[in-house]
Amino acid sequence: MQTQSVLTDILANMPHIGKWQRRFLAMVFAALFALRGRVTFTNLARFSPLDEHTFRRNFARPLDWVAFNQAVIDLSQINQQPRIGVFDCSFIAKSGKQTWGLDRFWSSEHDRSKPGLEISLLGVIATETRQAFALDVTQTPPRLSTDEKAPYSRMDFYMEQLLDLREALKGITYMVADGNYARSKVFDTLTGADKHLVTRLRADANLRYLHDGTRRAGQRSRTPRYAGKVQWKALDLSCWDYVGPLEDHRHVVVYTQVLNSPHYKRDFRVVLLLNTKTQKYAADTGGVVLASTDVDQAAEEVVRYYRLRFQVEFLFRDAKQFTGLEHCQARDEAKLDFHFNLSLSAVNLARLEMAQQGLSFNSYVRRLYNGFLVERLLEQLGLKAEFDLKDPAIQEVIDIGRMAA
Repeated sequence: MQTQSVLTDILANMPHIGKWQRRFLAMVFAALFALRGRVTFTNLARFSPLDEHTFRRNFARPLDWVAFNQAVIDLSQINQQPRIGVFDCSFIAKSGKQTWGLDRFWSSEHDRSKPGLEISLLGVIATETRQAFALDVTQTPPRLSTDEKAPYSRMDFYMEQLLDLREALKGITYMVADGNYARSKVFDTLTGADKHLVTRLRADANLRYLHDGTRRAGQRSRTPRYAGKVQWKALDLSCWDYVGPLEDHRHVVVYTQVLNSPHYKRDFRVVLLLNTKTQKYAADTGGVVLASTDVDQAAEEVVRYYRLRFQVEFLFRDAKQFTGLEHCQARDEAKLDFHFNLSLSAVNLARLEMAQQGLSFNSYVRRLYNGFLVERLLEQLGLKAEFDLKDPAIQEVIDIGRMAA
């Protein structure tokens, strides 16, 4: 199958991987895409010549997943266009008192904290083709404080992951993240790493206008730096610069201004999205207030980058739906880490091939399963030497149920 040839190209860029681990990765990806049901050690063994204990043993071995994902990204050629970085977390349902990392984490699906696991993903998004790829997946350790002022909090852990991958993010200036990351530590960390953050602020964020420097006739006192607080419930749009409507939602218009935040002690390029159908915004409707630490960034670009952030949600969706992100049988840290990275890297690999073949994810895994079934059938009947899998008649069988992307 084509997956094996692409995988060979990827592993060719990872010379430090041994011969056996190369063979194992080829088998585990083949089994992952071919199997039906949950992605467990038992099920992987059912669709592979390897036994269950071999999978358990090799899941405990470390692998440079960042190098693997970078090789996929290089083959996708998205490095030839502008890119932004993205980071986000996802809740993983998991039980068992001996499971490493078990704690209470926020579940957006249930809108509350629940017992389970959490993974932190750092990815790359191409701004022109909107392609998103995972770069690194790290499991959030248990018992970390959610208080940002703690000596070492969860937010410190997220920022540590980002700083560890600073080399992999070379050439990327802008990072995007949801409103949960609108924290002083995040702004300070990214500024120190020569990067800017595009995020979302609270609809009632405490912001104030900058003074334009105009002095009154006869004024002796120093010119104030600020010109009053932003009153969201009675917003004066004359103090904002009108940008225009969104291209795909003409009823939503964009306003922008450079404002100061007393809480974060910094200036932001703030972008307000106003719904002209309701004439409501901000605190009245939980409206959208975006911000960038780059005060010179164009408002249109701030909106476009933040909307691209949602591509990371599709990475989580595809990993949970097609590559068994939540199916791991293991409980120890090393095997969980291997499984989570395997799942997201499989999505990367699939997206690379889907773009080349013009397939949806559902059709992609269906086609690989059909190919696995045909190849196994020919092998069991002793007909493998008589039929070529590239034969049009065989390909027609493999393409049964195929749907366009």
